[in-house]
Amino acid sequence: MADAKEIEETAMIDREMDQVFDWAKDNKIPIRDAIWDFEMEKNGRDTMKTEASVEWILKASDDEIKDYCEKNLKK
Repeated sequence: MADAKEIEETAMIDREMDQVFDWAKDNKIPIRDAIWDFEMEKNGRDTMKTEASVEWILKASDDEIKDYCEKNLKK
C-alpha cells in the first residue's frame, strides 16, 4: 500500500494537463501520459528508450515537472 509521501510525490503527474496549465485548455490527458507521449515521439516510438527517458518524473518535484512541460509541451 502506498504511503502518504509516495502519493504526494506522484500527485502532480497524475493531474490532468488543464488542471495545472492555463495553456492546456480542455486537455484532459494526465501529465504523466503527456510526457510519455512526447518522449515516445522523440525516441522514435522506442518503448525501452522512452521508459529510461521518463524515469526521472517519478522523483521530480512539482516545479521540475512544470518546467519540463512549459519547455516541451506548451504549444
